[in-house]
Amino acid sequence: MPDPIDLRPAPMSYFRLIMRRFGEDETLRAAILEGMGLSPEEVDDPRTELSFAQQMRQFDNMNRVFGEGWVLRAPELWNPSSHRFLGAATMSAPTVGAAAEVLAKYVPVYTSQQRIKLVREPDALVLQHGAAVPVPERLQSCLAELFLLAMATTFGYPLGAAKSELRFDYMWAEPAYGPRLKEALGGDVRWRAPANAMAIPRHLLSVPSPVADPALYQSALERLEEERRYLSAPEGVRGKVERLLAHSDTGRLPSSAAALSLGMSQRTLVRRLAEAGLHYRELVDGELAARARRWLDSGVLSRAEISERLGFADATGFSRACRRWFKAEV
Repeated sequence: MPDPIDLRPAPMSYFRLIMRRFGEDETLRAAILEGMGLSPEEVDDPRTELSFAQQMRQFDNMNRVFGEGWVLRAPELWNPSSHRFLGAATMSAPTVGAAAEVLAKYVPVYTSQQRIKLVREPDALVLQHGAAVPVPERLQSCLAELFLLAMATTFGYPLGAAKSELRFDYMWAEPAYGPRLKEALGGDVRWRAPANAMAIPRHLLSVPSPVADPALYQSALERLEEERRYLSAPEGVRGKVERLLAHSDTGRLPSSAAALSLGMSQRTLVRRLAEAGLHYRELVDGELAARARRWLDSGVLSRAEISERLGFADATGFSRACRRWFKAEV
């Protein structure tokens, strides 16, 4: 069974932008998608969702095909516009400091795998990047570069020439493409730092943004807050559990593992579902029934094969479940 953390949904924006920027022909598209378990039809379907494990596999493929530092070749990935309402809120914020506060509060709404911690130093406000889930060591620098470049672009708009006063902390030794990375960041870079972060001098926090838009800012904040509330509401929890089950191998996942993946205790998960009038077992049962219906209708697999894929101990147990699921047809 996959690690439940790997089943967390990941933003599709990077996936689609990477495919558009680097998938110049069928050979490259196939190389970028290798091992991700996505068909060409799913790639083009706007309803397709990506798991964290799939996103990490895509980054692995990018490192293998294009080499480390490929992020520098795709400035569209750093652009705030690729971050939906989060990008809109930071760009339209009244001041640099307000934009930093928005990022720290709402990054988990955009991507549940990442966090930004605000560290208040005597002379600077530091936006420290961290992962809420374990990330393979070989991919940590890739995520860090995306974070640092996105921050440099986001705050470059309101700061203008003062962007050179920003400090960027990078945990690893300077890579071979370090000069290009430093040029793209546009500020002071500290290699082998204790954490990946961007530091904003305190005197720049009150700098007003020339692209501030009160109406857009308020609207974007409302949408972010709405999404944050939805993700923590019983209905939102149900949807997230259903996505986890849909991405699991057999359609099954212990409630303790699902709770871990969603960043809550098992008791909280049970309570949230109860508030929506649901039991966890009902959601598992629904996923198993949907898979069984799909495979039975296709005729591609035998009942014994379906039973095995759905994790039943034997075909008899599967037959009993089918009678319960599809009793109107029996």
